Amino acid sequence: MSGHTSGGWSLRPARADEARRLNELGRLGWETTYPWVLPHNREVYLSGAFWSLARLEALAGDADALLLAAADADDRAIGFASVELTDDGATELTRLYVDPGLRSGGVGAALFAAARDWSAARAARCMRINVFADNHAGRRFYERHGAVLTELCPFTLNEQVLDDAWYELPLAGADGHGPAHGHAEPDGRG
Repeated sequence: MSGHTSGGWSLRPARADEARRLNELGRLGWETTYPWVLPHNREVYLSGAFWSLARLEALAGDADALLLAAADADDRAIGFASVELTDDGATELTRLYVDPGLRSGGVGAALFAAARDWSAARAARCMRINVFADNHAGRRFYERHGAVLTELCPFTLNEQVLDDAWYELPLAGADGHGPAHGHAEPDGRG
């Protein structure tokens, strides 16, 4: 699962000892992608269990999840993705973040492709993706990769009501159909 690119980075499994760096990348992503989320609400969310160091460390050792890092030439994580199995035969892309200064360089596309391939290898029928509806760049990214919008719904973060966009990417699995392929750059919401 490791491959060097012309950008000087490679993909590899993320390590538990990188949890702090992955959390930092998530925070940077939230700060630069979601300016409409009130700072207090953003901090409450990012301080919760979903973004805890313990949760990120656990994902690194979970056989039913993928925690993948894009690492630079010095082996420092510059982006990461996490995918988790669901109870209904699907997977969910729970996090996809790239250092804001390195976006549009193919890192996100490579992470997304690896997440898709991991999901397909587990015979998942689809990979679900959740992104704020106002994250237009993220939504365009997922749509270019073949994800189909399945639901728009409200999401309450403390006292702030936001809109969520849920997507599904069909996978080669139970139905035998292959996934759509494409290339672009994201910033998903985890």
